[in-house]
Amino acid sequence: MSALLKQNLKASYPTVERGQGVWLWDSEGKKYFDGSSGAMTANIGHGVEKIADALRNQAENVAFTFRTQFTNQPAELLAHRLVSLAGAPFSHVCFVNSGSEASEHAMRMALQYWQEKGQPNKNRFLTRHRSYHGMTMGALSASGHDARRNDFGQLLHPFPAVPPAYPYRAEWGTLPVEEQAEAAIREWEEAIQEIGSENIAAIMVEPIVGAAAGALVAPEGYYRKLRALCNQNDILLIMDEVITGMGRTGAWFAFQDEEAIPDIITTAKGLSAGYTPMGAIIISAKIVQAIEQGSAIAPFGHTFSGNPLSAAACLAVLDYIDEHEVLENVKQQSVALEAGLRALERRFRHMADVRGRGLLWGFEFVLDKQTREAPPAQFNASAKFTEICQKNGLIIYPSGIEPLNNAVMLAPPLIVTENEIVDLLNLLEKSLEEMDSLIQSEFFEGTS
Repeated sequence: MSALLKQNLKASYPTVERGQGVWLWDSEGKKYFDGSSGAMTANIGHGVEKIADALRNQAENVAFTFRTQFTNQPAELLAHRLVSLAGAPFSHVCFVNSGSEASEHAMRMALQYWQEKGQPNKNRFLTRHRSYHGMTMGALSASGHDARRNDFGQLLHPFPAVPPAYPYRAEWGTLPVEEQAEAAIREWEEAIQEIGSENIAAIMVEPIVGAAAGALVAPEGYYRKLRALCNQNDILLIMDEVITGMGRTGAWFAFQDEEAIPDIITTAKGLSAGYTPMGAIIISAKIVQAIEQGSAIAPFGHTFSGNPLSAAACLAVLDYIDEHEVLENVKQQSVALEAGLRALERRFRHMADVRGRGLLWGFEFVLDKQTREAPPAQFNASAKFTEICQKNGLIIYPSGIEPLNNAVMLAPPLIVTENEIVDLLNLLEKSLEEMDSLIQSEFFEGTS
């Protein structure tokens, strides 16, 4: 009997044996296409020898030093690299161990900025419903993810106050495309007015909503307008790029596609491509300057923050992305993946609202494409389809949260080839055939 506590105590999990590229094998020899990069993490695929070499070489030198006693060359180099990739006005980086910790640290950084500026009353955060920023207390307070908030109940802050930028289901989604962003931004304006800009430290958003909403993409111009709104109200903007950062959309960061520069960026997952736990907060110069001119003490970090072993692995990942022109591959394969998904959407009656960018795509299940009615939440279409896919050798990510439970995500490793995109789409097609039949039998059998 296993002593390892699993996510679902009643589920049976296969034991992974090895991985190579986009493929995984379990201990029974079954082969799986890693169509979600695990949790949008294994960005350069599995079994890359160069990363294993970097870990081994650094471990032979020094694996750990404590942040208040030493700095180390891998962390210094990695910080410079990330500042360069993010561009102006970013000047400094702080390292943590996960996306959740990155969200926590970004919030602490925002609070300290306003304290250093003599405005400690600016201590509230504004976020969206159907969002996810992490499982720790502060990050979860910022998350509009009811299923994951429930166990903490009243211990969490009610930061989510704004509807998601969700054209498929928002009232403004029927407006002409050029008017949608303006209508969605008015929801932020109302929330700011209700709370008072003098009380708000920062707005935190995902440029593409991942785990909570299935690759939800905002209307064109939405983030530029949100940036302008933050400027008008003297509010910091935090972009949660834990999923989208490090090339997932075809740019190093998704905010670069949006032409909306935040004050703080959080990233993790693809930063290490799953080869080691690592997260980062990339900070604009004005925030660092305010701290330097005030207390000169940055927010406290973590025991493993910036450890040389993880930093060396991340540098090797970034080198690999550059050397193999991975961002260009994302742009090329995105075209094929989107075309394949839209063709499947036209074919299958219950697959709807294909959305995404780069190699981050999602869609929903509906009972009727005209009414957009979702299956009942208790049917849990996301989980059912994920199980069907895994049975067929395809790993995807269930991301439709309450109250619909009907969306999923595809996010293959960024090194996926054209032929492998065909493999993915074939496995997905087989699974959609089963799901279509299941929905038909469950909700339409016997009806005329």
